[in-house]
Amino acid sequence: MPAIDTNQCPLCQQNNLCAVNGNEPCWCVSRDVKRDLLTQVPAALSGKSCICKSCIDKFNFNKVINKS
Repeated sequence: MPAIDTNQCPLCQQNNLCAVNGNEPCWCVSRDVKRDLLTQVPAALSGKSCICKSCIDKFNFNKVINKS
């Protein structure tokens, strides 16, 4: 099995820009990531890398639009 790239979003495979292991708090620790979005992550990648801002924002935007 190939190594998992923790810098890659498990949904879109783009750079997730996560710095959770950096010196400053990362943007990802303060974001509200919905359980419905987390369930879209493939099981093999679940909990291994952060979903990127773009995927989170797209999901949240679609949820707001669908409620309208």
